[in-house]
Amino acid sequence: MKMMKKLLLTALILSLLLPATVFATDGETIKVKGYIFPETEQEYIDQTPYHFSITNVIDAVNGKENNLDTDATVIVDSPSEVTILEGGGVLFDVYKLHLIGENEYEYYYDETVPVEGKVKVYVPDESVGLDEWGSPTFVEKIIDASELDNYEVDFPVYQTGSKVVLTEPGDYFVLYRFEAIAGSASAFITVRDTDAEEEVVETVEEAEEPATEQDETENKVIATPTNSKVLVNGEEVEFEAYNINDNNYFKLRDLALVVSETEKSFEVGWDNENKVISLVSGQNYSPVGGELQKGDGAAKEGILNESKILKDGEELELTAYTINDNNYFKLRDIAQAFDIGITWDNSTKTIGIDTTIGYTAE
Repeated sequence: MKMMKKLLLTALILSLLLPATVFATDGETIKVKGYIFPETEQEYIDQTPYHFSITNVIDAVNGKENNLDTDATVIVDSPSEVTILEGGGVLFDVYKLHLIGENEYEYYYDETVPVEGKVKVYVPDESVGLDEWGSPTFVEKIIDASELDNYEVDFPVYQTGSKVVLTEPGDYFVLYRFEAIAGSASAFITVRDTDAEEEVVETVEEAEEPATEQDETENKVIATPTNSKVLVNGEEVEFEAYNINDNNYFKLRDLALVVSETEKSFEVGWDNENKVISLVSGQNYSPVGGELQKGDGAAKEGILNESKILKDGEELELTAYTINDNNYFKLRDIAQAFDIGITWDNSTKTIGIDTTIGYTAE
């Protein structure tokens, strides 16, 4: 018996790590949580424990926030361990996937990767025998997952620390069901074929045709909307901000507008002929239109901005991306340049921009 699972392959080529409501990064390990309904309130999601972790991750996206079929989609190096963090699940299956068409996969129920660890089962207590109605009396028993085939149980209870180790290159689907059958956490995992990639690298190195100037300079990223609340001097302000490579990027002119008429104000100028962005401290910002415009909540492509950036006539080395014809700068870079205080409240997921205090590095 086989089941077809449709997933988006494009998620696997994104080069970024995204902060998310359903998974968190910790070095090269991510933690994944699932929840039952898409409309689940954020407060409840934040309180939900993480259900399993994945190690040796080199790239990841949040499936729920990017309209995929899983809670997380990751690329890993071998060996990668998928480990249960919140025990009590009644199903912990990791399937080897087979590509059958564009973005379509199928898997077989008997093609699961073996689970290592402990599970709780309920089995007939032979020492007691049958009860007065002729039914067996069951007793709780903890066994190794490898022994499950020796028992007739519908729903074993997987314990914290049980894991699956992925060593073979390929695509895998993880399904961990908790709360009986109602809720689940899932992940799409690609184990990278390092041998094949080494062959590609060698081929590229041996190629005689040099890379074009565009290949050398073009640098594109996927920018995902920042969902955090933002307070400017204690007042909530809605920005169209994005997360790129785990950093928050804000529209330069939006930042200039919200700190204007404070002691940290700065003006923004543009020299189109010489492609120079000029920042002048101590001057109030002159709006050009479109500031603080609300975004559509969708991910965008960002292109590395190679314009020269001057602050009070001195060149600054800042990373900026052009998104929809607007320049987005790392929030902390601009804050450091103009000594603007930045705070982060993890409990409420709130970014604070405070012109009454100085900048402090993370």
